[in-house]
Amino acid sequence: MTHADGGWIDEFRMRYDAWWPEARPMIERHDYASAFKTYPWPTFAAAPWTPVRKPLAESRVGVVTTGGLYRAGIDAPFAGDAPDGDWSFRAIPAEVPIQTLAIAHEHFTHEVAEADMNTIFPLNRLRELASAGLIAGLADTHWSIMGYCPRAADLAESAAPAIAQGLRAAGADVALVVPV
Repeated sequence: MTHADGGWIDEFRMRYDAWWPEARPMIERHDYASAFKTYPWPTFAAAPWTPVRKPLAESRVGVVTTGGLYRAGIDAPFAGDAPDGDWSFRAIPAEVPIQTLAIAHEHFTHEVAEADMNTIFPLNRLRELASAGLIAGLADTHWSIMGYCPRAADLAESAAPAIAQGLRAAGADVALVVPV
């Protein structure tokens, strides 16, 4: 497995810390366009890549969504209104009825997702692919994060490695990342 290069993190933190005091008031006013004009976007010369080692028909699929999904009454909702985002994550068991999931993400309109949760968390579509023999099945656990997270270093250092480890432990051979 290929690991991402974390060499960008220290420089990003320094640039983020310089950006945040000026950006925070704009973000608190919901003036995201102005705040993110000067955001210190991390840049990468290359992307880590792990080749698929077996055919999809023999692979179990794990899902990672940035939709801010959680199990109401079981999991804590994401801090959707936090100016600096929420870089935590929620584990969602494969057997969960997706229509029972709630959305705690204030940075996109929810109408389409609420009408068909498969648009941001396609477990039912993947179950159909498994029934058709196109994939071996689903991992036991899937993951949700909130897509609004300007603290990219925190996401990279804490959430991403934990989710990757969770996917491996849940039996995922491949992961489908669904950006919202």
